[in-house]
Amino acid sequence: MRHEEAWQRLPDLLDDRDDPTLLAHVRSCGDCQRQLFLLGRVDRLLRDRAAAQDERRPRRRGVRRTVAAAAAAAALVGALLAALVVLQHGPTHGLTFRTASGRAVGSAVMGHSDARNVSLSLTARDLPVDRGQVFVLWADDQAHARMQVGHFMVDRTGGCRVRFNMPSDHPWRRFWITRPGTATTIVAST
Repeated sequence: MRHEEAWQRLPDLLDDRDDPTLLAHVRSCGDCQRQLFLLGRVDRLLRDRAAAQDERRPRRRGVRRTVAAAAAAAALVGALLAALVVLQHGPTHGLTFRTASGRAVGSAVMGHSDARNVSLSLTARDLPVDRGQVFVLWADDQAHARMQVGHFMVDRTGGCRVRFNMPSDHPWRRFWITRPGTATTIVAST
């Protein structure tokens, strides 16, 4: 893949459209890695700003809007009660990622996402960036069924914040981080 084509397709990676040839180019191109990191920051800032603007917009309510708001509030209360029931049955779990030497390089919180998924929010720090800034998160369950959860990138200091969704029908027991293409060489694990 040519650099110019990869440069234009970098935003596709923000929408979880993993293309192996594009990922291979990004893995080996420092300019594309920096640009993808910056695009991710801009994307988060724009999403946060849009959410904040939605909250600040003045709302004029007529009778119909008031009734609709009351119905929405009732639905929200029902959803919150359902969420409380789900959370009581599925608490969050904290995990720590450590290198082979025992140094902590990340933490994760695992909780319910929806009826079919659990979410894993990973915050990494000080991951080694000497051979690139792309990593792969893996998981296995009690039956030792290994699953590639997803790819993520870190900044120049080896830090990042990412979130992954995984099927909730597996009893996940272990997570580990590798470089792309080397599933057996573990960078950090729980």
